[in-house]
Amino acid sequence: MRGRVYGVRGCMFLGMLILALRAFIHFESRSPHQAQESSSSSSSSASSSTGDVCEGRRVFVHELPTSFNTDLLQRCNKGLADWINFCDHWVNDGFGQRVDNPEYWYATNNYLLEVMFHRRIVTYPCRTLNPWKAQIFFLPYYGGLEALEYLYGEKKHLRNSQGLDLVHWLEHNAAEIWSRHGGADHFMVLGRTAWDFFRQNETSWGTRLLQQVELAHVHALVLEKMPWEPMQEAVPYPTSYHPPSLSARQEWMQQVRSSNRTVLFSFVGAPRPGKPGDIRSQLIEQCMKSTKCKFTDCTGMSCGRYPQVLLPAFMHADFCLQPQGDTPTRKSTFDSMIAGCIPVFFHPDSAYTQYKWHLPEDPKAYSVLIDEKQVQQDGLKVEDVLLKFKQEEIIALRERVISLIPNFLYMNFSSPGELTGTFDAFDLSVNGMLKKVNSWKLQ
Repeated sequence: MRGRVYGVRGCMFLGMLILALRAFIHFESRSPHQAQESSSSSSSSASSSTGDVCEGRRVFVHELPTSFNTDLLQRCNKGLADWINFCDHWVNDGFGQRVDNPEYWYATNNYLLEVMFHRRIVTYPCRTLNPWKAQIFFLPYYGGLEALEYLYGEKKHLRNSQGLDLVHWLEHNAAEIWSRHGGADHFMVLGRTAWDFFRQNETSWGTRLLQQVELAHVHALVLEKMPWEPMQEAVPYPTSYHPPSLSARQEWMQQVRSSNRTVLFSFVGAPRPGKPGDIRSQLIEQCMKSTKCKFTDCTGMSCGRYPQVLLPAFMHADFCLQPQGDTPTRKSTFDSMIAGCIPVFFHPDSAYTQYKWHLPEDPKAYSVLIDEKQVQQDGLKVEDVLLKFKQEEIIALRERVISLIPNFLYMNFSSPGELTGTFDAFDLSVNGMLKKVNSWKLQ
């Protein structure tokens, strides 16, 4: 569960890019929303009576000191941990460096979700600059990036204190709003799994960010939640595909739909050294022995940031195997599903207990579940299970997966106007947060 941001060379134009991001956020905070939200109460009532689309949906973004977010980007070259360089990863609003082919693909690192989300929420159509009109409050806190210093850097001895500086700022700069509901209408986005912010004891992995008493009522949107924690919600891992428009997205979905599927199933991953009997090793062995499976070996590389490697494996298979990794979930699940590959899970926590805002309630409509114990202990062959599916069943499952592609994408919208009439993983996350908090207030 020890997620890492892998070092790469380069941080060209770093200062200019950070200044550009700050300038953008500064400009957006003084956008036409200000005039809209400073209008008289009579104007607001008139808007509601004529069908205000933002009624009950307003989001306030706290203006945290830059030390909690963009300043961390300035330290991308070994500034948070002496072996980590993520400068190439946060460019292009967190999408990473562009990939020349195919179009609209990037070398995306999921840990930069915090930057992507921050960039989008400042252009959110229902953002308000009046905190008293807001239903939910966003904390633009790059806790996942900050955690690097606590997990690997100079603050390792202070791992139990992550988040306390944020609490101190809220108590001294937004006390009335913060205390009104005890933080229960606030949320943050963390580009890591919840396990990275939970320490069982003084010798275990992680920080105590999600265990701070003062933050106990704050909602955390994470890449993987602890299924029993009500204040955590899982959101999709960012894939490498970030289309700028609905038309580009539709073209991709049609390309996926027409792809020639030449193998029954595939597996993309690498064996785990020292774990010869784990589920992953057994699946690799089964795949390599089968004429109906394609194995893509990711040993020595992070396949998730190279669509040139991933797409051939996912686009030409009916099913894609998604066993547990360091934790139950995998980025590969979403990489494969946006390529129309039907996911095969081996544990419910890999998806079913996680992404309730982004996946259908009925898992059988889009996926297959095989008990990992049947593979490990009983010698069950995955190929035998998948061969039982009729072609029309496979087509129906794939079509459902394709219909879900918009739910997993963090699209590259350049202006608020382009958000009208569409949705993506960001929109579903905000909508889910609004529904959750508004329902809680009605109790």
